[in-house]
Amino acid sequence: MDEKMRILKMVEEGTVTADEAYQLMEAMGVDREIMTAPIKDYDKRLLHIQVESMKGDNVNIQLPVSAVKKITRATGKLPIPEKALHGIDIDELMEAIRECLDAEVEGDLVNVNSCVDDKVRIYVE
Repeated sequence: MDEKMRILKMVEEGTVTADEAYQLMEAMGVDREIMTAPIKDYDKRLLHIQVESMKGDNVNIQLPVSAVKKITRATGKLPIPEKALHGIDIDELMEAIRECLDAEVEGDLVNVNSCVDDKVRIYVE
């Protein structure tokens, strides 16, 4: 695995923040244009929220990123039943998601499989 992929994996795992990853890549000499190239129409992309519970509580939500940004600014939360996120620090989760949306991250933002086989996946596509 090359160094860029290792750094991206560290961001995915939460070992480093997006800013720290940027600094690491910059120190490695990664082309600045590639790192800062904006994703066209990011706010029009969809944020998907999928929750599968062993109790049968399933959630499948798709919202434009722009709407999610407005919702999280106004309420501080995503439109997910909190019981579906049992055992997850909601404040920490929301902060991580806000940072990812501000950094225009694509792909998985959250992917959790609990010990009781509940699954939560939040991603931008």
